[in-house]
Amino acid sequence: MAHLYRGLDVEDADSAASVILKLRGETCDIDCLYCYEKRKEAPGGARIDASQVRRLTELFSGRPLAVELHGGEPLTAGRDHVAEVLRELASQPSVVRVSMQTNGMLLDEQWLDLFDALYPRLQIGISLDGDAAGNAWRVGYDGQPVYPRVANALRLLAGRGRKVGVIAAVTPTVLGRAEAVLDHLAGFEAVNAVSFVPCFDSSVQGPTAAQGQRLTESRILQRAALRGPQGPGWATTPDQYAEFVLAATVRWIGAGHFSRLKLEPSVSTIRRLRGLDTGFCHFSNLKCDHVFTLYPDGRLGSCDELPWPQAQLTLLDQPSGQKAVVAAQRRLPLLNQGKALMERCTTCTYQSTCGGGCVATRWRHDQAGDQDAYCDYRMRMIDGIAALLA
Repeated sequence: MAHLYRGLDVEDADSAASVILKLRGETCDIDCLYCYEKRKEAPGGARIDASQVRRLTELFSGRPLAVELHGGEPLTAGRDHVAEVLRELASQPSVVRVSMQTNGMLLDEQWLDLFDALYPRLQIGISLDGDAAGNAWRVGYDGQPVYPRVANALRLLAGRGRKVGVIAAVTPTVLGRAEAVLDHLAGFEAVNAVSFVPCFDSSVQGPTAAQGQRLTESRILQRAALRGPQGPGWATTPDQYAEFVLAATVRWIGAGHFSRLKLEPSVSTIRRLRGLDTGFCHFSNLKCDHVFTLYPDGRLGSCDELPWPQAQLTLLDQPSGQKAVVAAQRRLPLLNQGKALMERCTTCTYQSTCGGGCVATRWRHDQAGDQDAYCDYRMRMIDGIAALLA
């Protein structure tokens, strides 16, 4: 199984661990209808501070760390607070890379000045589901679209000479339009990478919990989207996602976008078909054991996409070291269940290219009794991209 799922080894000090810092928990300034972050148990309001970052690097005893500032929306932590965290990260020699995933709503010249001054190598990722129509599910609490402001942020980034990656959710609003959606994203000068991610949410039945008596416009829209017989209105099937990715890959090659734009999951599939490795955990053996998530209340867990609180490993303020964290990983039932789901991969002829996929997604498909659909889409996607290369 090691070639499909390699556990974190305390003795292997050269292997970097990824740490997701949930600076504000699930707190966000917009209210996307499909947001999974707001569907899980996670503290909001509080902030991860510089002392927690320092403790985190001590916990991993000098192991290289790739840190991602995440949310919710990390910029809601405020300029002064983010500045303190960036200063601490810049002072830690074990931190080899820092990135930030943002919805772009708060980005302005002052934020970019701060990044340039404190961590000029900060890699920025923007969440944007293609063109205006594709972003129908990304709304403010008032139910109004956020696309125009995010598009403005991308133009601002281009004006500062910055390059960013875009994470785009594949929902029914983009199905059948892969070419137009990819062309649109490629049209932003700042964008040099696009990762299309699936919304496999057909099993979602309940709305996001609402605080208080009065529902916001966004939550009213969400409840209306849950009334369909096939699950939420934003959900796509594995087959639909595979078809979209293949159409986008054809366009990526045919339109010459490949010369300036990295496309996922296509690039990782191509690399594995050619016998090369990739840093994308869905195709690599460095899966959940190499990914950690820190929340403002000090909970340290495994990959952010795994359900809480089952993914919790320890508390940051508990006296422990890297050995204790690794031991907690090996005991965690959720991770062991994920590894067990990959047993079927050991006899699959696609294993050298597929790499076993995403443990969190496989876990959700297994809970829905639909593990085969996940494997079928991976095989279809690999076959399609192999045919394009041929």
